[in-house]
Amino acid sequence: MSEWGEKLNAQVAEYKKQDVIDFQGNPLIEALPPILSPEEAFEALSYYPEFDEKERLLPTHIRYHAIPRLTRFFQPVMQHLDLEQRFSRLLRYGYVSRNPLSPNFTKSLSAAHHSLTGQKIKHDIRSTASSITLMGFSGIGKTTAIERILSLYPQLIIHKHPLNITQVVWLKLNCPHDGSLKSLCMDFFLKMDRLVGTNYYERFGSRRNSISSMVTRMGQIARLHCVGALIIDEIQHLLTTRDNNSEKMMNFFVTLVNEIGVPVMMIGTMRAKSVLQQDFRQARRGSGQGDMVWQQMKKDDDWDLLIESMWNYQWIRYKTELTEELNQTLYEESQGIVDIAVKLFALSQGRAIETGEEKITPALIRRVAKDDLKLVQPMLKALKDGRISELEKYEDIMPMDIAEYLQYHQSKIDLRATIQKKKELQALKRREREISNLEKLMVALMNLDIDPTLAEKVASKAIKDLPEASQAELMERALDLIKERMEPSKSKVNQSSKNTLRVIIDKGRKQKLSAYESLREAGYIKAPLDEFVI
Repeated sequence: MSEWGEKLNAQVAEYKKQDVIDFQGNPLIEALPPILSPEEAFEALSYYPEFDEKERLLPTHIRYHAIPRLTRFFQPVMQHLDLEQRFSRLLRYGYVSRNPLSPNFTKSLSAAHHSLTGQKIKHDIRSTASSITLMGFSGIGKTTAIERILSLYPQLIIHKHPLNITQVVWLKLNCPHDGSLKSLCMDFFLKMDRLVGTNYYERFGSRRNSISSMVTRMGQIARLHCVGALIIDEIQHLLTTRDNNSEKMMNFFVTLVNEIGVPVMMIGTMRAKSVLQQDFRQARRGSGQGDMVWQQMKKDDDWDLLIESMWNYQWIRYKTELTEELNQTLYEESQGIVDIAVKLFALSQGRAIETGEEKITPALIRRVAKDDLKLVQPMLKALKDGRISELEKYEDIMPMDIAEYLQYHQSKIDLRATIQKKKELQALKRREREISNLEKLMVALMNLDIDPTLAEKVASKAIKDLPEASQAELMERALDLIKERMEPSKSKVNQSSKNTLRVIIDKGRKQKLSAYESLREAGYIKAPLDEFVI
């Protein structure tokens, strides 16, 4: 469920004086929140998550947990204010003909029931309800925007005596993936039960009930509980339906608006256009408050406002100032799709932390877009090339989940850190072993009256040449190096000692002993462990 999803928000009715004549004396309208000015709507719709500059100094693994907070950020722009005004009109005018204080209210309930069951009952109650259609690209923010607007209204208003009405201000449903009208009705019953504590699903939602009976009950319940607006999201799923269910569902929506008086708002991707324009009647009824088509944002003041507000949320170590180049790069790589822009900004921070770069650059944004937004690249390319018709192929393509991405890359960082620690530990052990071998070898050489400086040099060279060799092999290599270095004028070993050593080594070779073993048996080499405890 999203940040502004269907939370149970009920309040007792408080009636407010209305300036519009049509709204006066209607408790269903008088109990609604006041009509907002554009400035008030802007303030009410804005949502800026809490942020502390000190968070940028937190350890890497903790900062990764803060970045997904960006998904809750909401910066309203002009199209959001337009939608808020249209929804406000849709909701209020839908109640004009449904005034519970009117003597015709009860009569209209009966007439609505007969309309749903196909009976023709003459009545002079004219519906004031209309509808809105909102279409746009995936990721443009349609669902987020309407949920943010719905959060401005209580979902339930309790009217006490003498009305004794539980008013359901709005109800949002998702069109089933299979486009099934029966599934939509069942979802309606379930959500109404959760809101008002009824058992409609148990009574009317069984699969053995026919679609026609479900539709009839759904209309009755909507009228009985004074449903202010019914919002149907993902309307493009009607394209997948079979057996003319698409036409049946659209006919039902038209009946809700015309006969029951419940306003309907339909939201979908650009593919929804083919559903909503199947015939003139549906297209006309879907335009009561005007069609809205949201394409990608233009690089204008609205875009700049969005990016400037979002740019304040940085968890990288070194805060990056927003430049025109960075702004332009983000626009080019997101093509004005808000969801992609926000996620690209968040993923770029994750990459900056992961690599240790700790700053955002145009090159980094492009790299992240190429590596981590591969699924949406066809859609973005179609936008760049201006091939709008191609976008219908990519309606379900969305970027990866930010939290999932960051968790994956945090695991990579943790793994690399573990590997690095193991490497450092191995290097330390190797160094300790080399020092130990060096000390042992130097002691053995100095026991042969080798000058300490020379002993250190040849011992170090022997270990470097044969890093995995045994102590005996290292001693033999060191002696060979000394032999190569020996010159009468520079030798640190007297001639008699040199001749003696050669005799001992030659004798040992006849007995298949190494030079080290021969000298040790002759008492020229002491066991290093007798001198040091390593």
